[in-house]
Amino acid sequence: MLRIWYIFEFNFFFMKQLVFFVALMFSMNHLDAQRHYVEDGRFRIMGGGISGEFASNNEENTDKMNVIKLNLSSLSNKTISLQYERALSKKFSFALQGRYSIESTLPAIDQFSSFIDDTAMVFKNLKISGWAITPEFRFYFRRALKGFYVAPYFRIRNTDISFPINYTDDNNKAQNITTKGSFLSYGGGLMIGQHFKIGNRISLDIFIVGTHYMSTAIDISSNSSVTLSVNDQQDVRDFLATTQVSIANLVKNFKYEVTANKLTVQGSMNGVGIRGGGVNLGFRF
Repeated sequence: MLRIWYIFEFNFFFMKQLVFFVALMFSMNHLDAQRHYVEDGRFRIMGGGISGEFASNNEENTDKMNVIKLNLSSLSNKTISLQYERALSKKFSFALQGRYSIESTLPAIDQFSSFIDDTAMVFKNLKISGWAITPEFRFYFRRALKGFYVAPYFRIRNTDISFPINYTDDNNKAQNITTKGSFLSYGGGLMIGQHFKIGNRISLDIFIVGTHYMSTAIDISSNSSVTLSVNDQQDVRDFLATTQVSIANLVKNFKYEVTANKLTVQGSMNGVGIRGGGVNLGFRF
């Protein structure tokens, strides 16, 4: 289950945005190249004419210091992601991003379910939701809120899942238990991106690619209205003991408890993740 979740997180929340992202980056850099300028002393040579020091200073003075951005690429995943960024100095800024994922099923879950031998777990009905908060500092190579940047960041993220488990009890009667779990992660990383200024009020911020190291606490539980027999409880323990061995390299501090009406599983894991492929439309003020 845990290995499958990491496959989904990488493939569907990052890779499917890559084609659109590459095309957009190409077009935006082409547009920026058409607006190329060369600074020489007090004068700026721009495309079809020359403007003096007044125009250069005027641009600096009228630049907006704040941007609120909406991540357009995350909307396809039923995720609302907003970021506020403020220029702190000529080349530094601070940004704070908040993200909330509306509960939904994972895309193409049926294809992945075919690789799972355990028919008790109905993964096609798996639902996922969550939130994340990401503060970051940015260093711009050109000027704050414009151009290429490098951003060290910290992230705290919580992911909630739920899925049904089907089984047949000692009386040969079909039973169904809904299992819920949470994955609370925190860590930090580094991302590179490019911020385009479009007119006086609009900007486009591209998250090119980043990587982070995260620590995750796992908490999964099931509550049953039907009392599990002693044999059923032992079957669950045997299953969890086998699972513990198979995921020993991925999940640490794995422990579980099985009673007549409740199952709890806890553990922790560390790993490297990917951030990037984000397209953010911004309003400058």
